[in-house]
Amino acid sequence: MDWNTEKEEEDSGQDVEPARKMLEAEADRKEEGAKGRLDEMLSEKNMEFCPRCSKKAGSRIDWAGKCWWEGCGKVICRECWNVHQYRFCREHAKSVIGEPEEQAKKREFFEEENAGEEKDRDLKFDLRAMLEEHDDSRKEKLKYYTAEYANWLIKNMEKHGPIDWTPKEFLRKAVAKPDKKDDEVAIGISVKKWIGRKVRLSVIVTTFDAGEQLDINSLAASLRLLSRKHKGYKLIVLVADGAKLDAVNFANKFNEKEFSLYLVEPRKGNLYFNISDPVTSGYSAWFNQKKEPSGFRERLKKLADLVSGKLVVSEKAASKEFGFGEQDVHRILKSCRFLSHIPETDTFVFKED
Repeated sequence: MDWNTEKEEEDSGQDVEPARKMLEAEADRKEEGAKGRLDEMLSEKNMEFCPRCSKKAGSRIDWAGKCWWEGCGKVICRECWNVHQYRFCREHAKSVIGEPEEQAKKREFFEEENAGEEKDRDLKFDLRAMLEEHDDSRKEKLKYYTAEYANWLIKNMEKHGPIDWTPKEFLRKAVAKPDKKDDEVAIGISVKKWIGRKVRLSVIVTTFDAGEQLDINSLAASLRLLSRKHKGYKLIVLVADGAKLDAVNFANKFNEKEFSLYLVEPRKGNLYFNISDPVTSGYSAWFNQKKEPSGFRERLKKLADLVSGKLVVSEKAASKEFGFGEQDVHRILKSCRFLSHIPETDTFVFKED
């Protein structure tokens, strides 16, 4: 190789090195620009503040997952997702469990509301410890879990009185009678008639194996079959442990005229149901481990307005609260002996206690 050829190759190498560095620098600038743009999209638009804790997010690395509520899509921050194990935005968390999770975690399972009062030991279960000592089989645990939850529900009705309304009527002097089977507990709520008693509402508590593959059509058919086995309006409670997202969404959207559906995870304190259905939503406090349920009269009083020193409630307010049909609401309120109808109006007044 002559001197001129070596000189040309040396000059060419000197030209390539600056070009390579320029390309690398340009690539780095583009990468940083892309990262900056992504940060901007995530932190300066709709997802600037965490929809659960309301803290401002600095960059994309502060986000961890999306709200599990179907169709929501709000992104939850890393601290809420990983540290607190939250899976729903603030709005939907209240819908699925009834009250904030951070409060529920500070309280014992099935703890009574009034901490100062003497606690009924039968209403408190350390199920986590019990299940670890119990049979290792998942199905055996679920059966045991269902039985303990049903026991709590029965005790809850003994304490607060049975559920005393259906979408068609007020149940005066209702009586609850449980019927326990292997992995199912049915509570029949009846009223006295001319001959014997007649069941007007049935609460069915049964196991739901959340670990199995969910076939929505098959599950819906099974629920309808289960409903037909019982009398009156039905409240079906599926007891699970570790329900998957598809099961949660199924419960959140379920809508059936003949019965209401609830999916409960007692160990976690989670309750899932269709909050858009006033009937299903109206019964939900009975199955929520962190709420005190109210009878029909007490709930009507909460709807009432004070007029001239009297508590009055309208048919419209009662219909919206309980899901009564327009043709039923007047008859139902008229049957309540603690109410008096104001003639030529759709309003009722509470009688003196």
